Amino acid sequence: MIKLLNPIMRFEGWEPIEFPKRLPDTRTVEELKGTIEAWSRRLSEVKDVLPELKNMNPKHLGLVADTIELSQKPATFFKDVDMMALDKELNINPLGVLMATFPIISKKNPNAMDFAQKVVDTAGKLMSKFFLKSAAEYDLLIRNGVDQNYKNAIPIVKPLIEESLTTPLGEEFARQEGFVYRVGVLIDKDARLEKISLLEDVYKKISYKFSMPFDIIDFVKSDTPVDIINENLKSIDRDLNWCYSFGKLMDINEYLSRAVNDKRIPCYNLSNKKEYCINDSHISRLNYDNPKKD
Repeated sequence: MIKLLNPIMRFEGWEPIEFPKRLPDTRTVEELKGTIEAWSRRLSEVKDVLPELKNMNPKHLGLVADTIELSQKPATFFKDVDMMALDKELNINPLGVLMATFPIISKKNPNAMDFAQKVVDTAGKLMSKFFLKSAAEYDLLIRNGVDQNYKNAIPIVKPLIEESLTTPLGEEFARQEGFVYRVGVLIDKDARLEKISLLEDVYKKISYKFSMPFDIIDFVKSDTPVDIINENLKSIDRDLNWCYSFGKLMDINEYLSRAVNDKRIPCYNLSNKKEYCINDSHISRLNYDNPKKD
């Protein structure tokens, strides 16, 4: 292992709050181990579990080093998330919880570690710190039976963050709470794995300015067969644009769950009144391309 006087860091300097263009982590396994040991000389939370941290799956040492570094740096000039505040009852802080449980999670739920790393690599420091602190407080990563959920959700980390950023700015951490809420939905015991896998295709198709808010809970817990959703996804681009051209917002959830032979488009008009519309231009084109035979 390389002996380092100081940790090799990743989050130096100013970066955008939402999606920073952060360089990939190029630290070697030995450099990561040396970085974690360098932090252990400063932080008892790391020192107390150093042997376990250095012996865990090398793939996840980057997340360990990133988590420690994030805990020691402010997220932004105006706002931050405290990962060092002690819980008065348990006498342990979020960093200590994560350091103690990362070796367990790495073996038990490796995909949860990969998901957390994707969050840190994709989101700004504020969102990353809020997610990590929440993971410590609510056992988001160490729960039983969630590893496959996280595996299926890794491709949609950025869309989940983007959707959370559409949350109106209300309370101080409304958008960060929105992201953690969505993650909680995906790892709920009632979330269907096949529906989580479909979310990547859904997010590629939908545009928030063309639709009503997408209800991720309704989607991942619905009984709608996958083949019906896939069939409706084939036409959703066309009908979303058609709705927008008439000043209407599509109900994405209802559209994706409609019967395949139901060509009505569930949408809302400018008065927020529910309507069922027909894309006449599409129907006319269908009739033109497939004229009825006498």
